[in-house]
Amino acid sequence: MINLDRAQQRLAHQHLTRQTFETPQALVEWFGAIQAQDFAATKWALGLCLPAVTDDDLERAFAHGALLRTHVMRPTWHLVSPADIGWLLTLTAPRVRAVNAPYDRKLA
Repeated sequence: MINLDRAQQRLAHQHLTRQTFETPQALVEWFGAIQAQDFAATKWALGLCLPAVTDDDLERAFAHGALLRTHVMRPTWHLVSPADIGWLLTLTAPRVRAVNAPYDRKLA
């Protein structure tokens, strides 16, 4: 059985039922990182949380470097803020390098 209070809290915490942020940058900074494997679906997900933001707004944010799409956590794509990329790389690089080591040896 679904606990409706928890379901509502989860939707609110994911900013799907309450729009707290006005820019994609602010939303991504709040989450820390957002999985972004499929670019179109990523933009759609951001749009669900930011109904006043258009596709053109999102495209500009990516084109101007306000949002970064990178492999910071593992070999899948994630969105991160430029303000956070440094500490995220410091935190995750050792594990990503270890996971990728067998592939690197094959390619060398």
